[in-house]
Amino acid sequence: MGQNGNIGQDASVTVFGNPESSKKLIKNHGVLCKVKQTLICPCVGKNHGSPDMQCEICNGDGMVYTYQRRFTVVDENTRTCGKTMSPFWTPIISVGKVQNVTSEIQGGISDLTVASFTETEITLTEDSTAYEKKRVSYVFDGWTKVEDEVLRVDVTNKLMYADGTIFDAGYQSSNPLSAYADIAKVIKITNLDTGIELISFKVEGNVISTSLPISANMSIDYYSADMTQVITSDIVNRDTNEIYSHDIASGECKMSFYPFWELTRGDIIVIAATVLYKNELMQHVKDLDKLSEIETFDLNETILDEDGIIYGIDTDYMLQGRFVKWIGSKPAVGKAYSVRYGYKPAYIIFEDNPQPNNLENKQYPITVMAKSWTKLNKDDIARLMNG
Repeated sequence: MGQNGNIGQDASVTVFGNPESSKKLIKNHGVLCKVKQTLICPCVGKNHGSPDMQCEICNGDGMVYTYQRRFTVVDENTRTCGKTMSPFWTPIISVGKVQNVTSEIQGGISDLTVASFTETEITLTEDSTAYEKKRVSYVFDGWTKVEDEVLRVDVTNKLMYADGTIFDAGYQSSNPLSAYADIAKVIKITNLDTGIELISFKVEGNVISTSLPISANMSIDYYSADMTQVITSDIVNRDTNEIYSHDIASGECKMSFYPFWELTRGDIIVIAATVLYKNELMQHVKDLDKLSEIETFDLNETILDEDGIIYGIDTDYMLQGRFVKWIGSKPAVGKAYSVRYGYKPAYIIFEDNPQPNNLENKQYPITVMAKSWTKLNKDDIARLMNG
């Protein structure tokens, strides 16, 4: 290609951007959140673009939630001591490229050979000067493995709670709103009294339900999907009378994520350390009635149905994931009832695709304009999935 001969202009003093400053802003001031990546449920294709409300795979959502596990860090200036390098993000899954970067008069850019690596360190075949800049690209694991955790068990209702997923905020906060990571994969659940492994169960967040008998002593091995931080700005929440917004909230929020997140349209962002409250009219369908919010925090002490009958929490109903579970007296099928509950606000990447920022060929935080996501209306899902 053509060459610019104005060397003086190109070599003049230039102020370069620093992606690490943006990452530090997210780390120190971001809001705790979890990212649910979505896969379109096959029922959408079979049902002419709309979700099947009776689908057992997605429960009528039209989407199946997954969790990113592989995170790619690019050109990190990694700590070095002799042949040993200690990347900042661990555990390490794979190593891409390692380079030593000096000025041209000192040798310029040279590739370094990786002899081996562990979850926390990279070992080179040659010694490397510690004070010289490094560029290391690698992949780390975003899941945390937990073994032999004793579950908190509700034997009567056949529910189990993995309290090891609850976030420890240290000195920053006591985590009074119980922000927790989701279980990404269950390895095994064991009845400690009988030694028998539980083979049939469902997982929602950090709650495991089953139809099989369980005891008060259950243990679990699992992977949890690590939570992250996000910077939120330009939050707009509004109530409108437009027809389209009757079944989907109209609020929007601008969010900035670490650059190694793989985000696309349909992904859900749940603000884990915040609780909002709402009233909702429901129709009783079965023993598990689905609430419109994705992650529910608690239910009010009473529910009122259309006949004026009042039901009490822990006597007639309880919270199971995002469902009202009826355990005692309940309205007749088809009856309407009113419930008040707290929930963690959720946003979806709906119409605006993520906005990458790669100025100077560097990785800056990813920005998305997310939309408040409440009721999963089948027509909204069809519009999202089909464009």
